[in-house]
Amino acid sequence: MKTYCKPPQVDIENWKYNEIAILDCFRNKKSRYDFQRFLRSTGIITKQEIAQELLNRRAERILIAEQMIAKMLTQRIAERDLRLKPIRQFQRIDGLTHKTRDICQETPEQQAYEYIAVHALQPLFRAKIMPIQYGSIPKRGGIAGKRKIERLIRRKFKNQKVTVIKGDVTKAYPSVTIPVVMEMLRRDIGKNKVLLWFLNELMSNYPGNHLCIGGYLPSWLFNYVMSYVLRYIYEQCQIRRGKRKRLVYAVVCYADDFTIYGDLSKLKKAMKKATSWAEDRLGLKIKNIWQFYQIASLEEERENQKNRQNESKKRTPGIDMMGYVIRRRYTIVRGRIFRRIRRQTLRAWKDLKEKKYVPWWRACRITAYKGWIKYSNSQKFMEKYNFAKLLKKCALSASKHGKEVEREKRILLIAAASSRGTYI
Repeated sequence: MKTYCKPPQVDIENWKYNEIAILDCFRNKKSRYDFQRFLRSTGIITKQEIAQELLNRRAERILIAEQMIAKMLTQRIAERDLRLKPIRQFQRIDGLTHKTRDICQETPEQQAYEYIAVHALQPLFRAKIMPIQYGSIPKRGGIAGKRKIERLIRRKFKNQKVTVIKGDVTKAYPSVTIPVVMEMLRRDIGKNKVLLWFLNELMSNYPGNHLCIGGYLPSWLFNYVMSYVLRYIYEQCQIRRGKRKRLVYAVVCYADDFTIYGDLSKLKKAMKKATSWAEDRLGLKIKNIWQFYQIASLEEERENQKNRQNESKKRTPGIDMMGYVIRRRYTIVRGRIFRRIRRQTLRAWKDLKEKKYVPWWRACRITAYKGWIKYSNSQKFMEKYNFAKLLKKCALSASKHGKEVEREKRILLIAAASSRGTYI
C-alpha cells in the first residue's frame, strides 16, 4: 500500500521546514491582539514596534519574531513536549438555521501547530481529497461549487433527464472521532512516526475526543475523511450482461452536504449502500431523509418563464446547495438568505435617508452579501433597490471605519510610548 508524507520529504523537526507554515499562520493575523501577544512572548519585539511596523507596512522585526516562533515550536516537537493549553469551547446559535453549535476557540500556539500539521500533510491531502470537494479548501468554495453544478446540469446533462439526491451527514464534526482519524492516518502515513505522534498529541487536546468546529486542522481532516465516503459512492456500479455501469454519474460535495446525479432507482441503491458503509467503517451517519430534485428540461423551463410573465409565482424544481438554488437556465439566492439581504438593504437606505450615512456595522453586513448578488441572477433586485450605489457607500463606510480606527490606535500607542521614552 502506498504511503505519503515520508520522513525524507516531511521533516517537522526541521525549523526551516516549519517556517513556511508559521509565516502562513501569521499572514492575516498580525493585527490580532492574541497573536501580537504570541509575537511578544519571543522577547525580541515590543507592542509599539509591532504597531510601528504595521503602520509603515513593513514587517522586518515581525518576520524575525515569526522565525523565532518556528524555532521554538520545532524545539518543543523535538523534545516531545508541545505544552498545549486547553481549548475554550462555547455554544453559538447559527443565525440562519438556528442550530446550537459547539464552537472551539484555539490559542495562537494551537493554531500555529495546526498550520504545521496541515503543511506536513499536504502530500496526503493532495492525493486523497477529491476535486469535487469545495468546502474549506483554498481556491475553492461555494462559488466554485455552484459553477460545477451549473456545468453539470447545463452542459453535461443538457439534453437528458437527471435526478439529483442531496445527502447530509448528521453532526458532521462531532461524529468524526480521533481514534478513527488516527487509524486512517496510520494506514496512509505509517512510516513517519514523528508526524503520527505529533498529530495524535495535537488532536488529544480537542474537547470530546472528536474534531472540533472552528479549527484549521479539523476542516482539512474532515474533508480527508469525507473523501472516502464520496469515493465509495462514486465507485458504486452494477454489472449487466458483462458490462459495468456506474450507479452515480456525478458527485458534488460542500463540507458535509453532497449531491449525486443520475437515475432515481440507481441513486437510491448507491445511497443505501453508502449510508451503511459510512456508519460501519467511519462512524459517519448520513441522514435517512434525502432531498430529491427532478431537474426540469429546457422546454419546461421556457414554459415556466412564460407563466411567470403572466404573474405566476410557481418555479420549476431547483438544486438547493451552497446558498443558491440552481436551475438549467438561471441561478437565484436561497430564499432565507435573500430575505436577509433585502431587509438589510431597506434598513441601509433608511439610515442614509435619516442619518445621511450607513453605520459601519450595517455596511459590513451589506458588503458581505455582495457575492450572493454578484454570482446569481439578481439583476432586477439590483435595479429595484439601486444595490450597486448602496454597495459603494457601504464599502466606503466599512473601509473608513476599519482602517482609520486601527491607524489612529497605532499612532496613539506609538505617541504614548515616545512621550514616556520607553516601550512596553
